Amino acid sequence: MSGRLEGKRCLVTGGGSGIGRAVARRYAEEGAKVVVSGRRAEACDETAAGSDAITTCSGDVTSADDARRMVETVVDRHGGLDVVFHAAGVLRRNERLEETDEATWRFDVDVNLTGTYLLCRVAIPPLRESRGTLILVASQLAHISSPGYATYAATKTGVLGLVRSLALDLGPEGIRVNALSPGVTETDMAYIGRDFAAMRDTVAAGIPLRRVGTPEDMAGPAVFLASDDAAWVTGHSLVVDGGFTVQ
Repeated sequence: MSGRLEGKRCLVTGGGSGIGRAVARRYAEEGAKVVVSGRRAEACDETAAGSDAITTCSGDVTSADDARRMVETVVDRHGGLDVVFHAAGVLRRNERLEETDEATWRFDVDVNLTGTYLLCRVAIPPLRESRGTLILVASQLAHISSPGYATYAATKTGVLGLVRSLALDLGPEGIRVNALSPGVTETDMAYIGRDFAAMRDTVAAGIPLRRVGTPEDMAGPAVFLASDDAAWVTGHSLVVDGGFTVQ
């Protein structure tokens, strides 16, 4: 690896699996010190296994106390915070809005949007000290429409709005704020409520690069956004989807 993140102090939420796990491991390989958080302590431990550069701090981003503890853990262990990669999120169902009960709507908004607000709010002060960067995971569904994803699309579109506003608010203080918007990616979340393996080929046929994404496909772009190579990039959503949204 190139050491593009040498000396960076990073927090990766949702790091117990999928995109968060791949990004945490790649950040460590690139020279960063990484604290991984997630609701499942055992899964976070699996992410950290075999790497002296990754430690864990389990917690739930929908809890203001947990969000604060995650940020404070990085600062206490490593003396500051340079990068937040916020991958914690939920995609629970594929259904029409009139079929979505209020509890589902509130849960999805709480995790995907309110949790993002809570984490950003407590991360901004130490990022101000380091002139660091926030990277929030959105989705290709924040850029295009697809039947049956109204709740998820609404929350992820909200994330993009937050990215744009924070980029304007925090840019004068040297803090960059961007989104990474994955396309269809084979993760644990992709399998919830459906036989994703059986539909993989059908999905891939509709993607210009003719395959679904992997968590590792997201790690390189996540390194770019966290690195000094992206020093003049803010308020942007980097769509990583095999070309699906350009059709």
